[in-house]
Amino acid sequence: MALRLMRSAVGCVLLVLVMALVPLGAGASVALAATPGVSAPAAKVVFLSAITFTGTATVTPDVSRVEIVVDIEGSRRSLVADVETSVRNGTAKLTWSLETPGGYLLPNTNVTARFRLAFADGSTATGPSTTVEYEDTRYAWKTVTGDFVTVHWVDGGSSFGQRAMQIGDEAVRSVSSLLGVAEQNPIDVYVYGNRQAFYDVLGPGTRENVGGEAHPEIRTLFANIGPDAVDDPWVGVVIPHELTHLVFDSAVDNAYHYPPRWLNEGIAVNLSEGYGQSDRSAVGSAVSAGTLIPLRALAAQFPTTRERFYLAYAESVASVTFLVDRYGPDAMVKLVRSYADGVSDDETFRAALGVDVAGFEAAWLDSIGAPTPSPFGPKPAPAGPVPADWGGPAPTPGTIAGDSGAPTPATSEGPVSAPGPQASGSSIPTVIAGSFALAFVIVLMIALWARRRSTLRSATLTGAVTSEEAESSQSQDELMADEDVVDSPASVDGAADR
Repeated sequence: MALRLMRSAVGCVLLVLVMALVPLGAGASVALAATPGVSAPAAKVVFLSAITFTGTATVTPDVSRVEIVVDIEGSRRSLVADVETSVRNGTAKLTWSLETPGGYLLPNTNVTARFRLAFADGSTATGPSTTVEYEDTRYAWKTVTGDFVTVHWVDGGSSFGQRAMQIGDEAVRSVSSLLGVAEQNPIDVYVYGNRQAFYDVLGPGTRENVGGEAHPEIRTLFANIGPDAVDDPWVGVVIPHELTHLVFDSAVDNAYHYPPRWLNEGIAVNLSEGYGQSDRSAVGSAVSAGTLIPLRALAAQFPTTRERFYLAYAESVASVTFLVDRYGPDAMVKLVRSYADGVSDDETFRAALGVDVAGFEAAWLDSIGAPTPSPFGPKPAPAGPVPADWGGPAPTPGTIAGDSGAPTPATSEGPVSAPGPQASGSSIPTVIAGSFALAFVIVLMIALWARRRSTLRSATLTGAVTSEEAESSQSQDELMADEDVVDSPASVDGAADR
């Protein structure tokens, strides 16, 4: 009895302890549950390789994934990617890399990143961000700053940088005044004396004749100028030319529509060097040869072959020079500035010049005595050989077989002949094979119909099938016997899709 009481007492104590521990456990779970969150990314930059972001995240069961959100300067889009996590004791180590081969990410570009938690209910929690500047760390850059531009260079003394800065400042001042743009944000000019280093930055897709390139989205100009070429007249052209693009971009900036490239390049050439003799000669030769490129074909990209590439620039400056001469400088400025409203090309040209783009092009072509150029494009392919199993005799060389089988003269697409054996010799096996196939299908249909009739009659005699069912089946059999067996296009397509 005493033992039983002792056991009972011990049981009560255990029960009390269990009941006490249940709420304690729940309370402990809430108290010990981690609050989800992520750290600010740490960034490691390896030029021409990658930017690697690392960090940590406190992960709870309701976190479905961890993401990284990356914003690249000059882009209106954010890059979002999943981050692989390795969780231990509720803490995840985060690592993600943005690859930066040549041409993908340019020096002087800011990159901002932050980690983000995505929860099962669709909500998100974003951590603090980190911004890093992607720089060409291969060199110790020298720097000089003027009124508008900051020049960075490696080879050459201080006079080299001063000369480049003076050319840049004067170009920005002149174009800004012409287009009525107040340039306030800094412009960086990176001068590479080494040609290979210059192309490493711009990427493998850069054309071999490029000596400078402007990128308005990061307000940066890259130029390939050797230290002994700073006084070369070409330097006084390439820097103003590229900086004109930056000012032009400020004047037309809008989120909807960018001007045609021929207008952008034509203004840059017109203001940096004018409509020179070489460009006039290129346009004149194209007019004589009938190889002029329509302006509408120069609205986006220029041709890649050397001759057509330079002709595109020559036509651009020729048409812009005509625009200024015919309509006046103020009309050109009005034309450029109106693009900031995001309107179409025709609306812009009508408002500034009184004609649409086609009307302007027609007037320019008339001024240089050129007919309307024919655009290049897809052309009809020449007729191919006649299949060997087509009916009729094989045509003789230089002719095409007509519907009657008699040879008819070849068209201007070129002569076509049917190679191989005569068509009549190859049609017999095809007819025989088709006859056998048709006979086999007919015999098979008759056999199936006879078997079904026999089964139906037997079932009717044994009472397994009612008279209505027998009549229905007989009607179906009669219909089947009257129908042609044809593969429908829908069934064929469905089989192909599967």
